[in-house]
Amino acid sequence: MQNLFSKKQNWGAEIFFFVLPDGGFSILNSKMEREEEIRKRTPQNPEESKNLNSVGSEMTLTDDKMASAAIAVATAAVAAVKTVIGVHSRIFTRLAMRRKFLRRDHDDMDELEKMVENAAALRLRATVESSIDSLRSMMCSCLFQSPAVLAGLIDELYIMERAFWVQPGRSEWWEKVVLPHWDDPLWQENFRMSRQTFMELCEMLRPVLERQTTNMRAPITVEKQLAIAIWKLATPDSYRSVAECFGVGRSTVSRIVMEVCQALYDVYHHVVHLTRPQVVMKGFAAKGFPHCIGAIDATHIPIIAPAHRATEYINSKGYYSMVLQALVDHEGQFTDVYAGRSGKVHDARIFRSSPIFRAMNQGTFGPNMTMVMEGEQVKPVILGDLAYPLLPWLMTPYSGHLDTRRQLFNDTLGCCRTVVEDAFERLRGRWRCLLSRLDVRERYAPRVIVACCILHNICETKGEPLQEGWEEVVRSVSRSYQQPERQPVYVSNSRAREIRDLFSTYMQRREWRMQI
Repeated sequence: MQNLFSKKQNWGAEIFFFVLPDGGFSILNSKMEREEEIRKRTPQNPEESKNLNSVGSEMTLTDDKMASAAIAVATAAVAAVKTVIGVHSRIFTRLAMRRKFLRRDHDDMDELEKMVENAAALRLRATVESSIDSLRSMMCSCLFQSPAVLAGLIDELYIMERAFWVQPGRSEWWEKVVLPHWDDPLWQENFRMSRQTFMELCEMLRPVLERQTTNMRAPITVEKQLAIAIWKLATPDSYRSVAECFGVGRSTVSRIVMEVCQALYDVYHHVVHLTRPQVVMKGFAAKGFPHCIGAIDATHIPIIAPAHRATEYINSKGYYSMVLQALVDHEGQFTDVYAGRSGKVHDARIFRSSPIFRAMNQGTFGPNMTMVMEGEQVKPVILGDLAYPLLPWLMTPYSGHLDTRRQLFNDTLGCCRTVVEDAFERLRGRWRCLLSRLDVRERYAPRVIVACCILHNICETKGEPLQEGWEEVVRSVSRSYQQPERQPVYVSNSRAREIRDLFSTYMQRREWRMQI
């Protein structure tokens, strides 16, 4: 940058030398110095005034040349800085690729890479700061010369500062490292799904997430939006950390996460639905419980302290939480989810206010079919634990004294209900934002929780594996946020007790036939 312009001190006034296109030099004195010189040459008669007008026109032409020269210098300065930034970006890209694909047995390579990275950052900062200081001096000098020159230099200065502070070397990590070079194991480890599944999601969400390109800026691609959101959901990283990884602002990360979660609900809400009731009933029958369409349970998701009515979200374990109630099929996929109630509310109360309660009471959930059991017609049922009330369509375990028949019923029901506990564990294993405190406002938390359930079903349907160690992380972190103890509910009706006895007798007779 030093060969583009220079300056020297002359009797307290700054004089700038600009290289003109024709190879000559143009001298730009300060405004005060020029006015003093004009006052000394002020004419005393009209003839000299005419000569002064001609001199003024010559000076106007000189100002135009100086304005063109100033803009040319500013453009050259920006071009030089962009060149240094490009070198800096390539260095960071190559260093990132080396870390991902080269195995190192010694720490000296890490130290060497840190030295190169620090040197590149210092060189870039020095170049940009020097260029910005010079352009600021030019603006101060040209302030009273031409408004057009001032506006042009301000625009060039903003472009230069913006190009430095957005850290383009980091923003290219996604485009130049992840997209072209990561294989399926890396995708599954970091994005919880294969590259193919990720791209299918992008195509389905494109009509909702894609933004129009304008003359002001190019929008963030759908692939990058989905990557930012899934990265935030799959890791406990802060918004600042995700922003640095993808080269965007923290507020941009927050906005993208909410938009992607809403888009997942708008496009994929049908995946959380009982679409194969016959298959589900066969699956539970194979586990031992006939005519069953799902198992229901609830889990507490830790959240940050709400700004209003925070005490209502404190559960019996002493931390702020929001309840996720879910119904799952025999394979551990969610068929109904209900999230948003505070952790202080009892599970039975949440259940009675949920849509699944109303749908089952009205007979609109599940197939409209019956099964003959011990000579009576029985409708499909769901399974719960003692925290739920015994209803004609909701089977819960026996309590009190247990004979052989009742013990067999409780054992079979408990074995079938493990699918919902496993589903919650896999849900947290994939989307670790649900493990510790969910760092979104309470009114947005249900949207994020439901989006994680949708992604869970997509991954389960696509056969995305749960990698070794994820469940162990869930068990380790869950010790800090233990689930509250579930208070039993003893309210039931006579018809519900009759149906439960029918199921228990049916299981006992089936057990006798198998032993013969």
